[in-house]
Amino acid sequence: MDFRHPMRVVTPTLDGDVLALLAGADEGFSGRQLHRMLGHGSEPGVRKAVERLVVQGVVLRQEVGRAKLYRLNRQHIAAAHIEGLARLRADLVDRLRAAFESWEEAPFAAILFGSVAHGEATAGSDLDLLLVRRRAVDEDSPVWLEQLASLEREATEWTGNDARVLEYGEEDLAVRGVAAVVDEAIADGIELFGSRRRLRRSIGGGR
Repeated sequence: MDFRHPMRVVTPTLDGDVLALLAGADEGFSGRQLHRMLGHGSEPGVRKAVERLVVQGVVLRQEVGRAKLYRLNRQHIAAAHIEGLARLRADLVDRLRAAFESWEEAPFAAILFGSVAHGEATAGSDLDLLLVRRRAVDEDSPVWLEQLASLEREATEWTGNDARVLEYGEEDLAVRGVAAVVDEAIADGIELFGSRRRLRRSIGGGR
């Protein structure tokens, strides 16, 4: 899926992008403001899109002087579904966290990083996950390997983006090259399991 434009899982049109923007705000916006915030499409195109949504009743239009302000109609029966589509990345994070909580052999830490974490992933982007294996878990453990395989398979099914797991052992964190990679993932990633602070302390042997 395209995490920059989550509504495109159901519609490739500008209407979906307008809905996603309005779903994340409580105030109303003019057509000009919507066009500027979207950053793509023409201003007339955005105005036509939002007017189509007004006809459907899912967007409310308020006239203030000469201006027309648009906002999501949260009383509409479709509003909850629209808001759900707009927060797909947050739902993915929740689902990943729940998956790690259910693991028989829990990781030391798990981080979502890269373009999905930044909300910049396209439909062709990978879903990047950093996993740090506990010292007590053997890297060839059948349970651990099955968990990794299931994670990659399920995360790919959840999003349509190829899930890629970058795996290290807790003992690898003292290695300079590994420490640099993990440090970067911590800096701009989303914590899924374990303590970010504890993981940072473990990098480079506690440096």
